[in-house]
Amino acid sequence: RAQLDWSGDRWGAQAERLYVGPRFDPGIGFVRRADMEKTQGLLRFSPRPAQVGAVRKYTYQVSASSIANNRGRVESQDLSGQFGVDFQNGDRLSTQYNHSFEYLPRPFAIAAGVTLPVDSYAFNDVQASFTFTQQRRLSGTASLQMGEFYNGTIRAVGLTGGRFEFSRQFSIEPSVTLNWVDVPAGAFTNRLVGSRVTFTFTPRMFASALVQYSSAAGAFSTNARLRWEYTPGSEFFVVYNEQRDTRFGGVPDLQNRTFIVKFNRLFRL
Repeated sequence: RAQLDWSGDRWGAQAERLYVGPRFDPGIGFVRRADMEKTQGLLRFSPRPAQVGAVRKYTYQVSASSIANNRGRVESQDLSGQFGVDFQNGDRLSTQYNHSFEYLPRPFAIAAGVTLPVDSYAFNDVQASFTFTQQRRLSGTASLQMGEFYNGTIRAVGLTGGRFEFSRQFSIEPSVTLNWVDVPAGAFTNRLVGSRVTFTFTPRMFASALVQYSSAAGAFSTNARLRWEYTPGSEFFVVYNEQRDTRFGGVPDLQNRTFIVKFNRLFRL
């Protein structure tokens, strides 16, 4: 692997060349796939305007990546152009155009009852997002995506990284992603909805719960945790996990449930 990264304030550039042989042992390190050659690059220009008081910085960025197997077959390519505006109050507006190419060497089940056949696919889409700074009482990133998708179309809306503070002790972090996909093999809607609720009792004790539903997996999951740092460096945890299957209707079937109590004790010598 060879990598170059220049992260200046006004200019930025990245370049990477990665080779993973067919006999690569995943125990040495994690990679997304074996038997591949990856080439990617990025160029960024970020001027700071002096005449526009509300704008802190503009960002113009282009990037490209290509992944091929070691026999020279191109399996994935991406080309994107992005324009962003960083405001003085911390908010950010971003727009992006993407051109993608994917080769599927085997049928791919993208959703229940919808399988993409072996073929080469080229498609384009546009995305827009607005990020509300965490200084606001309500923060997060709202996004919109429209365009082509595997010889079909996609429309998507989302709210990610959301956070609403009722008080300094109590906050909710909602997350919603909706995808409407229509391809020749069929149409489907994918919904990912979740929320994290956090209550801080003291600076050293808090309780949080993450509840999430995924229509693609048909899963409803819950993770609850209590953390108490009873002395500096020593912690007490209570964790509860539960996952239910919602694909068969009626009351969701319980798949697994775990309950963990853990102590971390710091000893000073």
